[in-house]
Amino acid sequence: MITRLLHRHIALSLLCAIFALTIAPAIRAEVPPDQIKAAGAIPLTKELFDKMEKFIKAVDNDAAAKAELSAASKDPSMGPDNWGATVNAKCPKTTAIFKTVGMTADDFGKAIFAIMAVAMSEELAKSEDKAVKANADFIKANEVQANTIFGSFMMLGDTSSSSPTVTP
Repeated sequence: MITRLLHRHIALSLLCAIFALTIAPAIRAEVPPDQIKAAGAIPLTKELFDKMEKFIKAVDNDAAAKAELSAASKDPSMGPDNWGATVNAKCPKTTAIFKTVGMTADDFGKAIFAIMAVAMSEELAKSEDKAVKANADFIKANEVQANTIFGSFMMLGDTSSSSPTVTP
């Protein structure tokens, strides 16, 4: 009796494993097209990451720029396609800082959304889109800096805390 139960259990386990392996690729969620677009919207480079870090440090040290960026970030219509334009329109102090560090709000927005898109999906590392694959590879090779940039940027919007942002 115990032997039969054990055999049934093993057979059922094998059946479940075969079923899972058969349907797993079919139920794996596809990466949404807008996430793929964001992941490859701008080529990520060391120079771009360095400018992003300079921008974040400068905004973190400028209370007025930090406040206007935080307020603009609460706009629900703000997204990857209009982030730079919205910042330029609503954040004059922030826009001035972008000019000082030698980058545009549009480039920063594209880069921060690319970092976020790649972080949200391991599938992008296998993308057939060359720009997406290159950005995923770049982020993997520069993971610490990418995480620092993203974490520090997210902290800029947190006006409830007096804690400093993460710096490399």
